[in-house]
Amino acid sequence: MFKDKLRNLRKHQELSQAEVAERLGISQPRYNRYETGIFQPDFDMLKKISNFFDVSIDYLLENERYLSDGEEMVDLNNFILCGRYSIHSRIPTDKERQMLEKVVTDIFEGIREG
Repeated sequence: MFKDKLRNLRKHQELSQAEVAERLGISQPRYNRYETGIFQPDFDMLKKISNFFDVSIDYLLENERYLSDGEEMVDLNNFILCGRYSIHSRIPTDKERQMLEKVVTDIFEGIREG
């Protein structure tokens, strides 16, 4: 739902409702009504919110994130385990890749629960 995505985006950036409201040019109580689902923003405010959080309006309103033209999706777990990268100019071992993949998975599971 829109209100949940809005709250999660704000919390992910570790911002207060007052900080987001100020940056959007609205009052904190008005912003709170968006997060609680009491009010829905108009189209102009949706554009401001999507620009502020750097997400698409589709993402805010739908269950899926749509890729923009030319944007590629990469599965992070697969990349961590099999991709070509280095950390501080050193290629990680298979064991290090597995540990890194577990850390990333734990982070994302914590976000979903939080």
